[in-house]
Amino acid sequence: MRHRGSTVPERSGVALSFCRRPHKNPIENHFKKSIDPLVWDQHLFSETPELKDVSQSYGLNYGWSLSAHDAKGTVSILSLTRRHSPVSTQEFDEKVGDLLWLCHQLHTAMYEKFFLNMRLNDPGNHLSTRESEILKWTAQGKTASDIAMILNLTPRTVNFHISSAMRKMGATNKTSAVVIAAKCGLL
Repeated sequence: MRHRGSTVPERSGVALSFCRRPHKNPIENHFKKSIDPLVWDQHLFSETPELKDVSQSYGLNYGWSLSAHDAKGTVSILSLTRRHSPVSTQEFDEKVGDLLWLCHQLHTAMYEKFFLNMRLNDPGNHLSTRESEILKWTAQGKTASDIAMILNLTPRTVNFHISSAMRKMGATNKTSAVVIAAKCGLL
């Protein structure tokens, strides 16, 4: 819940109200404890009447929120709201699958577009020439031992550079590091 993005205009005060009091935001609090979709009802903002008032003044009366959580601990929340008529059980059942899919697609796209670019624009996260070279060999299916022989290094040195590249790419394994680096045009 570190990065915030919203299509609600900041001038509306809604985005500002939610961001000023993240510990009081019932939507974020729900997704800190659960991955279940959240249907908005009259009780959602019962402990935060100021958020309820601001939300309702801009027509954010009914809706639902869904979340996407990834292995890196990044959480995205997609909220769909409307002025009139609560979300019925039938409507929820009909649409939840498609909306969960949409939520995960948006999470992936936003992560790749914004968070990954922010990470890669940090000078401390640029791949060294050696890291890039080793990831290229890894992309061709070479093992650490193979790469060590090709580059006249020890397998331990190769693994060191792979680990460093994984850290810089925010990857959980060397295959992910190769994919991320390739998507970013670093190989």
